[in-house]
Amino acid sequence: MKKMLLFGLVVMLVAVSLASIGNTTIAQEGDEEEDQFFGSCAALTLEEAYSEECDAEIAANPFPANEIVEAVEFDETRDGKAHPRSIFIPEEPYKYPIAWQKRAWYFADAPGVLPAADDWTDARRIGKYTMYYIFKTFKVGNEVWHLIGPNQWMNQEFVSVLQIPEKPEEIDGIRWVAIDLRQQTAVVFDEENTPIFATLVSTGYWFPTPEGLFHIYARTLSTTLIGPPGADPPVYVLPATPWVLFYHEHRALHGAAFHNYLGIKRSHGSINLAPGDAEWVWNFFAETEDVWDPPDGENFFVDNIDEAPWVYVYTSEEFPVTPEW
Repeated sequence: MKKMLLFGLVVMLVAVSLASIGNTTIAQEGDEEEDQFFGSCAALTLEEAYSEECDAEIAANPFPANEIVEAVEFDETRDGKAHPRSIFIPEEPYKYPIAWQKRAWYFADAPGVLPAADDWTDARRIGKYTMYYIFKTFKVGNEVWHLIGPNQWMNQEFVSVLQIPEKPEEIDGIRWVAIDLRQQTAVVFDEENTPIFATLVSTGYWFPTPEGLFHIYARTLSTTLIGPPGADPPVYVLPATPWVLFYHEHRALHGAAFHNYLGIKRSHGSINLAPGDAEWVWNFFAETEDVWDPPDGENFFVDNIDEAPWVYVYTSEEFPVTPEW
């Protein structure tokens, strides 16, 4: 009798363990993200991560590169090392999530399975800042993998996916910018909550960029940034930093011409943009400056801070959704 009870207990434990493993797999495949994709590629599973039907779907829906409108052209005199990666967001939403390859890397044939040692070739290499669709996403262990082409899987570490967040309730009839800490992107919205402009940014690596909703409280066309606060001697001195919009304590959106690692965390807490992109954001917000009364050259602080543009810093979900607006 005891042996039977013991055997039954073991069977129960094994069943619970298998159920737990199964639930983990389901969570990694993601019931939720299954609803965020459609078509043949949405039917893929970790066990069956390839299908001819999915390849056919990808072939029938090429990335519309010729329809992407760049918002800012690179100007070496202005931008230095940084290359603007901004685009204008079209009136009609994209059919799938779109993404930038933020660092050149090699695609795999299956999620979580690296190429063979002799197969790290140029044929697999996706160039930096190439743009493409995301057709499916899986999580394998702690890594997120995106299907970016026919049987081509890219680790999230090298990808920035454009996500359109929901408008925070506090924002009403005021222009705003959303900063996605996970994807390292910025999306700018008009007063009607329509996304207009998107680009890559670099937020805090050495010191975090806090999440939250903030009004721009000060601005300056150019200044010397010294910091971080309290450091003696300072860790960095950045003279002639352009297009600076302060939004939270010492943190600001500003142009950064000294690096081209946009899409990757790099700053001491502020939000780095290519100078051309920072200028575009500055000018877009300046179109409503008669309402929020920013400084005109002599002053530094905004007079009507409650009417000033918002900066919304957040972290999107691991599994991207097809943007809607």
